[in-house]
Amino acid sequence: MKENKKKLIKFKEEKNFENLMEVILAFRVNALQISPELRKSFVYELIKIDIFKIEEDRDNVFVIDLLAYHAYNLRHATLSLITIIAATFKGVEYLLSNGCSILDKVIEVIIL
Repeated sequence: MKENKKKLIKFKEEKNFENLMEVILAFRVNALQISPELRKSFVYELIKIDIFKIEEDRDNVFVIDLLAYHAYNLRHATLSLITIIAATFKGVEYLLSNGCSILDKVIEVIIL
């Protein structure tokens, strides 16, 4: 999982949207293919590795940037992963740990 996070960061820095989307979708597919009993543990592992660099950077810029790209497929993939994380209490805490800017951006993307 940590290797995929490194790829996520690398592809975002390179603005390699196609590979970036594939990595995000791989996390989503893994979460959906795992048994429901283990899904919570998977989400907790995503939080533990700080998949969106929320704790590492002490801000929400990484995930907000992912949602700001004009590539519809990338925004959709990011929203899908956010919803999986937000399905747990710890996930909501993680996403809101630096304020509501992620939630604000999600609402903005959905409305537009």
